[in-house]
Amino acid sequence: MKKRCLVTGASGFIASNLVHHLSKKGFLISLFDLKKPKYSIRNQKFYLADIKDSKALERATKKIDVIFHFAASADLIKSNENPFLAIDDNISGTVNVLKACVKNKIKKIIFASSIYAISEQGEIYSRTKLASEMIIESICKKYNIKFVILRFGTVYGERANNFNTVKNFIDQAKKNKKIFRNTQGKELRSYINVKDVVRIIFLLNQKRFENNYFNIFGNKKITVRKLLNIIKDKIPGTKIFYSKKDNRKFNYKTDPFTYKLRKGKPVKIGKYIDLEEGLNKLII
Repeated sequence: MKKRCLVTGASGFIASNLVHHLSKKGFLISLFDLKKPKYSIRNQKFYLADIKDSKALERATKKIDVIFHFAASADLIKSNENPFLAIDDNISGTVNVLKACVKNKIKKIIFASSIYAISEQGEIYSRTKLASEMIIESICKKYNIKFVILRFGTVYGERANNFNTVKNFIDQAKKNKKIFRNTQGKELRSYINVKDVVRIIFLLNQKRFENNYFNIFGNKKITVRKLLNIIKDKIPGTKIFYSKKDNRKFNYKTDPFTYKLRKGKPVKIGKYIDLEEGLNKLII
């Protein structure tokens, strides 16, 4: 029997590639997004709706086995410029998906998070992803729903959105023969092609990977400077311009693994009410 799945945010970069891959693997796929997909595949049901529309989600999740939840405010800069919108999309939207899962007895949810969820950088974007992860785990454990959390690193490839870093570099080189990087290019990245990403997601749909978190990176670390030199060699005449300072506000500087526990500081006062004395006043 073919698996029936719903992909939220199905018109997006990774999600649209995933839809194509799942279709080739024989999944019966329903699509859910605010935008109609540019890359159509036959015999797929499409729901043109907002992730915050609970009724639409309830309809879309009927008779579904697994949800691939990719709908989100994904642009780091825009999320931080409009923090309450990011909270609505990423947290409230996820809560709505979970409500639909419970109502329609969905067996599994696979959530597109970000490596920013465990990073000190990213500001409100990283917080929305971390909060969503924690909410998903708690609700899924309570209602016996299986979950898989996918933390994406730096993904590149076909169908990338305009704020994708690698796409932006290539577009600059093709159009102007110039690439501007607002750092010195020394930061490390583990770039991974979206086709490898969707193969990994398909693999992680297996039962043995349920109820776990996964960091999805490429298999090699290189500096941004080296990446730009590769692009420069492939697009002759391209010049690269670096900034003397790192002018980015929200991106992680060297790598994403910089999350620190925020320890609370103890507060002490000179004299405390004795516990027994306090209880006596309540009891007597």
